[in-house]
Amino acid sequence: MNTNTIRSLLWVGLALALGTFAYTFFFDTQSYDVKGRVAGLRDDTTLVVEHERIPGYMPPMTMPVPVSDPSLLDGLAPGDAIEFRLRVTEEFAQVTQLQPIADSLVARHPAQDGSMTAASGTNDVSILREGETLPPDLTLTNQNSEPVRMGDYNGKVLVLTFIYTRCPLPTYCPRMSNQFANLQPKLRSTYGPKVHLLSISFDPEYDTPQVLRDYADRYTDRLDTWTFATGDSTQIERATGLFGIYTEQADGQITHNLVTAVVGPDGTIRRLFRGNDWTEEDVMTTVDKIL
Repeated sequence: MNTNTIRSLLWVGLALALGTFAYTFFFDTQSYDVKGRVAGLRDDTTLVVEHERIPGYMPPMTMPVPVSDPSLLDGLAPGDAIEFRLRVTEEFAQVTQLQPIADSLVARHPAQDGSMTAASGTNDVSILREGETLPPDLTLTNQNSEPVRMGDYNGKVLVLTFIYTRCPLPTYCPRMSNQFANLQPKLRSTYGPKVHLLSISFDPEYDTPQVLRDYADRYTDRLDTWTFATGDSTQIERATGLFGIYTEQADGQITHNLVTAVVGPDGTIRRLFRGNDWTEEDVMTTVDKIL
């Protein structure tokens, strides 16, 4: 291979790399201007924000988001009204611009929007609170097309969360599944089969049992202590209604909030985590107190 050929191949490689970068930068990145309030600060890298609804993308909620520049957090305190730019790719979400705004421009608690407590089609279902009992007759369908009743988990601690497999935001459903993937071996080594994980999809039209099996393969090879479930629209509406899951479909995506629950062996809700601001240690601590 002569020098000219090598040079040509290098230029082709560089052009392809630049093309891939340009495509990722211009087409795979979404940016949103959002108003909210500071809910907390983590070190100098992460803003915990309680934000308003982002039209067509997500409901109002409280969540931690990394910042692109630590100086964006200078002078901020919990409760401050802010406006920020949220940049989202397939791999991450981060705040790239931020400025304080007049207090009158943001509700005192923007994430406590009334729409967050009404799951689609389930206004007649009372949302469960800590200390209340998960109905044992609530029945879903697992990744093997088998019925799963919540009563089947009596005698075990059940840790459940809600996801859908096409979720594009890395800090939402993928984060929940990654958290569960990290939790599973820790829970197994400490408690064996006494603790079970359950991921419930609220997208039954797309997330068939086969799709859930394929999705499960990304995160675990042990389905004896982790079940992925869906169901018909009636089953899913009941499940989402009981936990206050808000969903809205548009353009093939689902705008939704996040809820994770720890259920005791007697079916009592022992801990509810709303949003994605919980850690594996939070769950391990709760399970340890129960067992």
